[in-house]
Parts: sequence; structure tokens; C-alpha cells
Amino acid sequence: MGRIVFCIDNNYAQMAKVSIESYKKHNPRAEIIVVSEEPMPQSIGYHRNVIIKLDRQFRNRGFGDRITNTAYLKLFLTQLDYPTILYVDADTICQKPLDELFSLPCEYINLCESHHYGKKQARAIGHEKYGLTGMMVMNLSNLRKIHFTELCLDVEKNYPTPETGWQHDETCINVAIGDKLTFIDQKFNYCHNRTYTHPIPEEDAHILHYVGKDKGDMIQRATYQEVAILKDKIKGKKVAIVGNAKSLFDKKYGEDIDDADFVIRFNRGFITRPECQGLKTGLLILACNLSRDEIKSYHAQYVANRSGHYDNEVDFTIGNDERAKMKNYIGSQPSTGFMAIDICLYFEAKSINLYGFDFEATPTFYNPEGYQTQHDYAKEREIIKEYEKRGFVKINS
Repeated sequence: MGRIVFCIDNNYAQMAKVSIESYKKHNPRAEIIVVSEEPMPQSIGYHRNVIIKLDRQFRNRGFGDRITNTAYLKLFLTQLDYPTILYVDADTICQKPLDELFSLPCEYINLCESHHYGKKQARAIGHEKYGLTGMMVMNLSNLRKIHFTELCLDVEKNYPTPETGWQHDETCINVAIGDKLTFIDQKFNYCHNRTYTHPIPEEDAHILHYVGKDKGDMIQRATYQEVAILKDKIKGKKVAIVGNAKSLFDKKYGEDIDDADFVIRFNRGFITRPECQGLKTGLLILACNLSRDEIKSYHAQYVANRSGHYDNEVDFTIGNDERAKMKNYIGSQPSTGFMAIDICLYFEAKSINLYGFDFEATPTFYNPEGYQTQHDYAKEREIIKEYEKRGFVKINS
């Protein structure tokens, strides 16, 4: 299996982590290389981080140019000491093994034709087709021979900005070596929510690209703006999330829980047996209404309502939109515990230890007999078990 290359900065690190996971899942033998101007955290999952310093700012060619300077790193990939690579943007998801893509002959660059939006740019630069450079199989050996980087930089410096106003890395490549681009099946870079002459179901795409403003759809995750104050409490920290399964009382994990940097609890999981539950509470998330004294009994640093449906006096309320995105992801209302895990993943906790999570193997210790849940714990178990397999969480049972 080949080498898969990303060009990112810190703004894309979290998204790149999600993207890299998907490529590893379907291509476990591939080597993942991250190219950046500054060192990137190992936690995003790469095998090698190559630093390429750009000597100037390339962005903002034309009104409304939203392309970051990092995008121009792809013009310098001939510096990598490999014969051939697969370059992919960090806002792509790999949905199938890429053996077929790696097996295609490649003289210079293999890529996919743009959706309808790119046809405007093709006309503006006098080309029949406009190539999407968010996925490129690049024969670096041959690109070095034709001085690929120099050709692209000459376009960036001297080519008049097209009437569309787009003048960025992708246009540089299309103009500089348009006659050397080989167009391959659109399934290898199919853009989410875009119009095609011959559309395919998005689930049939080998690589699905979340272009433009649709990046939130890619990670099926909200931005948690309402709880941004928690970032410094969670990022790089050991977090314990204490669920309320009856099995929590089968083990004495209290000291382990209190050893965490930040502890999250829920609802009516009042601390009655500290040797099993611990004592610390950094965040209390409520999906029920509690009295003021009941909330105070937790001595929590922060209290949050999990949605706007509850009337507790809290520090913040998690947006309903956040919950809706997770519902779309798992197919049912997410449990409060699942939301807490998602928050910790989003804010990049160093470790996430789960206690009192057994996915209905035992009942919630405070619920009445026969209580019917609205959550799909089987699906949540499947997802969280996959998280555990990848080292994102640990389930203590």
C-alpha cells in the first residue's frame, strides 16, 4: 500500500484526525505523512510529520479568497523523498479501500473533474475540464523532472486573476500543467452536496469530500461554542466520565476517578458511595430538573443543561443543534454520556476513562423498574467500542 499525504495547520488538526482515522481504517498498510509549516501533534495519527517552511504568504489573491496559506504546501510536495504519493485534503473521508486507486497508472497527476461549480473556472482559464486538487495521485519523480513547483509558482506570480476571482493553489496547478492532468473516476473525489452531470450516491464514493462550508457534516459533530470555556479544562487532560449504571458499585474505582484532572457526572447520579463513585466533579450535565440543593450537593465547577428543555440554573446550555447532529450520526437521541464523550473528543482530552458505562447490561441505578429509554445503547456501545479499539477511550467495567 502507498503513502497518503496531508497538508495541514493547527486549524485543521482536529479535522485531520478524523480524516486520518478513516484512511487508516480502510487502508491499514498505508503510511500517513503530514506536511506542515509547524510540528503537528502526534495524537492526530500520522506516521511521519514533514516540515516545509513557506517563504512568503500566498493567500488572498482576489476578493473573498478564503484559501489558507497551508493550501499552497501541495505545490511543494516534490520535496518529499518518494516516487509517488496520494495527496488528500483534510476535509475528506475515505469510505472504501483504495487499492484500485493506487493500482492506476499515473504519469504526472491523476485527479477528478470538478462538479458543476468548477466548470466556471474551466471556462475562465480556457480549459475544457477543471481538476479538483483535493485528491491527487502524484508521480513526484516525473513532476520533479518537469519542475512542477516552479511552473506553479510562475502561474501564482504572473497569471492574471480569472474573472471568477479564484486564483489559488488549485488554479495554479490547472493552469501550469493542465495538459498533464489525467482525469479519473469521480468516485475517488466526490464532493458532498454538490451538483454533478452524472451524480452517484455519496455512499458509493471511495473518497467523499466535504468542501466549502459543509465541514461540520463531515465529522457529524457540533462546534460546542456554548461550552468553549471547557476547552482549557479538557484539552491535554486526563478526564473521567462517570456513568450511572448499577454496575458502577461493583468495583471501587473512587480513587481512580478522583485521580483524573477533570470529572464529568450526570443527572441523579448523586454520590452516595465515594469508594465507588469518587468525590470530584468538574462538570455536571443535566437532562432532568434538579433542586438547587441537589445541584449543590455535587460541588461541581460547572453545571450544564444538555438542552434548552430543562430549567436548572446552570453555567451554560448545550445547544439543541449539537444534539441534533449527534442524533443524525447514531440514529436516535444521544445519551448524556455519549454527548460527554463527544465533547471530550472534540476538545482533545489526553485520555478518557469511562466508569459506570455498561450499555444497559445493568439498569441506571436510580431509575424505577421498567423504565424505557429513548437511547439506542446498542449503537452507542458499537461506536464507543470502536473508540476504545482506536485508543480514544477506556471502558472500566
